[in-house]
Amino acid sequence: MALSHDPAVNAKLEELVARDAEFGARAELRVTAKYGKDASMEDYHFSKSFARESQASQQIDWVHQGWLRPVRFAYRHAPRWVRFAIKKAAS
Repeated sequence: MALSHDPAVNAKLEELVARDAEFGARAELRVTAKYGKDASMEDYHFSKSFARESQASQQIDWVHQGWLRPVRFAYRHAPRWVRFAIKKAAS
């Protein structure tokens, strides 16, 4: 693997590749020792790990519905004292 014209840089890169492979092998051994040989997550799909309606992005989605746009516009353009009064009354 020659990524540089300098042989010293190429030697260092080869050394880093070898160290990376060694660390990867150590990590594989550690995971195998902890979880066993057959512990693999290749067939697991994280997108199906929980119901869509329980996601936070779905729980707050009502804020972006069309009927609320005029209310948000009015609130944003109201004077500061009106917004503070609304916040105080809401909490």
